[in-house]
Amino acid sequence: MKRLILSFFVLCMPIAFLAAQNVATGPVITFEKKTHDFGNVKKNQPVTYNFVFANTGKQPLLLSEPRSSCGCTVPSWPKEPIMPGQKKSINITFDAEKEGEFSKQVTILSNAENSPEVLVIKGFVVL
Repeated sequence: MKRLILSFFVLCMPIAFLAAQNVATGPVITFEKKTHDFGNVKKNQPVTYNFVFANTGKQPLLLSEPRSSCGCTVPSWPKEPIMPGQKKSINITFDAEKEGEFSKQVTILSNAENSPEVLVIKGFVVL
């Protein structure tokens, strides 16, 4: 019986320790920044920003198709697996059709432990 109890503690303690340390064992997507302010942009002249991220987890990161809040915001993303420690970028292009202030969101879906993530672009459209 003592061996059974000892075996239980020996097997369970590392798992409990890792959980207590909040150590990720799968992929984790970490962005350098999640919001970009374009400032003033001209109407009907597309602008692009590259959101740089890294896989700071322990497994390959796979991105799904990002979801944008409108058709004027078009994301492009890496389709291949991003290995642990590797950096890539998600490019978001905005093409303004109306003047005035804007704020658009792109939801990033992946197999990461912290999925989904939301990226924001904003600014002011002028003539």
